[in-house]
Amino acid sequence: MTIRKATVNDYMDIWSLNKNSLGYDYPLNKTKDKLQFVLSLPADKIFVAEINNKVVGYIHLSAYECIYFESMKNILALAVDENYRNQGVGRQLIQAGEAWAKETGSKGIRLSSGFNRTEAHQFYRHCGYELRKEQKNFIKMF
Repeated sequence: MTIRKATVNDYMDIWSLNKNSLGYDYPLNKTKDKLQFVLSLPADKIFVAEINNKVVGYIHLSAYECIYFESMKNILALAVDENYRNQGVGRQLIQAGEAWAKETGSKGIRLSSGFNRTEAHQFYRHCGYELRKEQKNFIKMF
């Protein structure tokens, strides 16, 4: 397995992971454009996991800055192809994200995970993450 920085050429694999592993049906062409944009942001980092030249997972982290806590990174997405779960892919992606967070001076990593994703919650606990609080997630689209 190889963990590397994502490139815009990974858009089809990331789109497939978003759709099949996370349940987000975002259009393919918009995924490519959004990936290209995010890759240009210095506060964001996307790593992919490859096995036999096939992208089987990715993690997207971004800066988490607020005036009431230390600088952290926020995991915005972590997806692993169902056929490659329980093989260390997610753990290696988390480790890559943690290494980048430390390199950039962050004091930790936070993430939000849907209440029904109980397997993901167990995975995060096994990686040393603690449940801090339960909350609601609100959105308003324009």
